[in-house]
Amino acid sequence: MNIAENMEDVIELQIGEPSAHTPMYIREAAVKAMDEGFTHYTSNAGLVSVREAISRKMKREFDVNVPINRIIVTAGAVSALNISLLSLVESGEEVLIPDPGYPNYESLIRIQGSVPVFYPTKQENDFLPTVSDIESVITPATKAIIVNSPSNPTGAVFSEKKWKDILDLAKKHELYIISDEIYDGIIYEGSHISPLAVNPAMEDQIISIFGFSKVYAMTGWRLAYAIVPEKLFSLMGKLQEPITTCASSISQKAGEAALNGPQKFVDEMREVYRQSRDVACELLALYNFNYVKPKGAFYIPIDISTTKLNAKEFTLQLLHSEKVMVGSCDTFGPSGSNIIRICFAGDVEELKEGIKRMGQFYQKLINKHD
Repeated sequence: MNIAENMEDVIELQIGEPSAHTPMYIREAAVKAMDEGFTHYTSNAGLVSVREAISRKMKREFDVNVPINRIIVTAGAVSALNISLLSLVESGEEVLIPDPGYPNYESLIRIQGSVPVFYPTKQENDFLPTVSDIESVITPATKAIIVNSPSNPTGAVFSEKKWKDILDLAKKHELYIISDEIYDGIIYEGSHISPLAVNPAMEDQIISIFGFSKVYAMTGWRLAYAIVPEKLFSLMGKLQEPITTCASSISQKAGEAALNGPQKFVDEMREVYRQSRDVACELLALYNFNYVKPKGAFYIPIDISTTKLNAKEFTLQLLHSEKVMVGSCDTFGPSGSNIIRICFAGDVEELKEGIKRMGQFYQKLINKHD
């Protein structure tokens, strides 16, 4: 991105952000909140009315009963992950994270002196982990497993059966599950499965994290929430105090409007993303890219190992040669060294042109090595 700042007419396929603007009714709710004086601190856990709206959502969408004393509103999902890890894991203890997976998992764990341990999610399994692969890296120092469904960067989506297997494993080894569900509204086949719905009896071992950024195009509002075990609620609220104190009161009122208002925007954007996904996959297939069609989120992982370049080399050469930016997945874990990621949440015409340029670049590299 720093290199591209000095270049013109660059097509950006690397940023994991919707191109749509936040719906008007949500923005209007924020203006109304300011006019009505919602410009002060809230409690660490967030406004009661917002947590009540979240509780209704959990019942409406997942048939899960969650009282407000298990809901903490945070300044983005990263903050929710941060206080979750701080509440559970001591220095030196291990947290299992997916490979490839969201880079901030590793960063957050390392920052607090704990140890990230990768578990594989392989392309031949549609980037879904197996229980045996996860169990093989569990040690006496393991405290928690982070799971991300739908996944960034792979678009993998957990089935109910997969969740049952993972939860049984967590129960067997007495581990916590931190479930990152930030893309819960962006699934193209079936619907989102939350672990809290799969086994409510394990609510004391599960932290589920949701947000507004991706589903409601609210990335800049910095708003998310965690559904936490009741025994951790007080501690996590106290941990939020020295980190962010509370989420923005104005953003909270906007989020309340998002949850209570019409969900037409979510449905429409899901269909837009689905169409963009299909267009992107059709073009990738045309250029013989090795990829996995995502079932959720808005990313496509692409294996570029046949070019004889690693991910970073490929992305830099593509940028200089074709003025197309894609994500290098070497930052997403050890297995990402030969994987790039494109995001299809932006303008579809730019997406087409970007893949066309990337495809021509890819074919030149392939022909060079034939």
